[in-house]
Amino acid sequence: MKVLITGFPGMGKSAIATELKRRGHAAYDPETIRGYGYVTDRITGKHLHPPAPVPAGWFDTVGAQTWDQLKMRHLLAQPEDQFICGFAHNIHEFYEFFDYIFILTLDDVELEQRLLERRGSRIGKDAVELADIMRLHHQYERSLLARGAIALNTQHGVPELVDTILRACEQTLTDKR
Repeated sequence: MKVLITGFPGMGKSAIATELKRRGHAAYDPETIRGYGYVTDRITGKHLHPPAPVPAGWFDTVGAQTWDQLKMRHLLAQPEDQFICGFAHNIHEFYEFFDYIFILTLDDVELEQRLLERRGSRIGKDAVELADIMRLHHQYERSLLARGAIALNTQHGVPELVDTILRACEQTLTDKR
């Protein structure tokens, strides 16, 4: 069984991956695995580093958070049950691999607060970049819900979210045993 848990920055993907691992599940956050995620130039495909601060619309027109095709396909080809917790501009290229897709949702006020208070990340700290994230996360959520993704409100605690994910996947896990 393959499960995708996705959402925009600040939604809790990494925290969910950590909790799944703590419970003994194979959970991966491609953004934290060296070589699995990077920013590419939308025209040339070459790796690049985002400017600081990121100008308005930069991620719409110049840079794209991308998952490495070969590495991700290799990871997803492994026989183990897996939870992939992440986001990439080319994520749609991997939907076919997943039995379940969960989209993490949050109201605008809470998302903005989380982004501004996050430690160890500069994503969303700049006002222009924050405005881009706030605008785009609604579009992303709607597109995945239209594909049948399961919405999870991340205002609930991480343990409760993981319980919900595991309950939703329970029949598939049970059938494989």
